[in-house]
Amino acid sequence: MSEEQLHLEDAKKLYRKAVEEFEIAREKNDRVFLCDACAKGWLSAIEATYALLLKRGVKEEELHRTDWGRRYMVHRYAEKELELYYFSLRDNLHIECYYERSLDFDEVQIRLNDLKYYIEKIEELEEVRR
Repeated sequence: MSEEQLHLEDAKKLYRKAVEEFEIAREKNDRVFLCDACAKGWLSAIEATYALLLKRGVKEEELHRTDWGRRYMVHRYAEKELELYYFSLRDNLHIECYYERSLDFDEVQIRLNDLKYYIEKIEELEEVRR
């Protein structure tokens, strides 16, 4: 399995965990579980982003493991639509939900749907020849 595929598989696993935790959070009306779902969702977005960057010709050892580095790489290598999704997911799942705890259940459901779309679009991308 290629590096891109490994990151995509991790992204999908984390997405499924985020959805599971979201369902538990909604059922129990538990905002702590909701934050956990957002954390898993953000980790899923990071893994999908690594797959995107690898598909765009960035080597695994060149991937930035910091927020600033990922933002720079996304801006440099992603198509505009995917760049906008990345920043929306970062702002909503990571900042607003996880840190600020300001998103409600309906908003998180929308963002998880956005995350699913983001992963699917990255999966559809053709790999750049190295």
